[in-house]
Amino acid sequence: MRKSFFFFLTIGTLLGLSSCIKHEVIPAPVNTVDLNASLNSYVNGTQVEFTQNVNGYKGIAGKDVYIYASPVLSKVIYSSTIASPYSSQALKISFGALDWDASANSDPTLTMFNDYHSSNSQVAIPFKDYSTLVNNSVDGIQVEYTDKYGVIWKSKESDPNQSATFTVLKQASDNTGDYSLFECSFSCKVWTYDVQLAQDKSIDINNAVVRAWFKK
Repeated sequence: MRKSFFFFLTIGTLLGLSSCIKHEVIPAPVNTVDLNASLNSYVNGTQVEFTQNVNGYKGIAGKDVYIYASPVLSKVIYSSTIASPYSSQALKISFGALDWDASANSDPTLTMFNDYHSSNSQVAIPFKDYSTLVNNSVDGIQVEYTDKYGVIWKSKESDPNQSATFTVLKQASDNTGDYSLFECSFSCKVWTYDVQLAQDKSIDINNAVVRAWFKK
């Protein structure tokens, strides 16, 4: 009888301990888009390179949205910047304009966003001034380069024989947004106004290859 008592006591203790074991809940994997930005180029003959997470450089996506009453189409101009808090040197590409009817959708849909960038992949994109992108239904890019002194230089659509080529590398979404990852190759002049000389002056950006992304 005594042996039976201790047997049931042991079984009861083991069952009690097993009921106290907490089972670990493993969350489902989170889909994350891998975002990495870089620039390889020559600026006035000097090699300029920016790389994500090197010397503080990071890619930053932005957009400017212009809403107009229907039937005038609204516009969005996408931008991608590679910059660092530790250096004045930076590069920004503005690309647009995507036109859509804001009376039907308050913002371009994901399909519109993906189709717009896909349709402009691996074709020559002309350089356009930002004002042209805003005021006309044309596709184009503007390059903005900031030098080590903090001087901003911008491309001009009036310069001949310059164009850019985008290649869409991937279109993907995660819990932070919808992205179009691209590679952009271009050569162009960029300009600034010299106050002392009272005239515009330019420098050349050659064989530039940018890897970055636009965000919906």
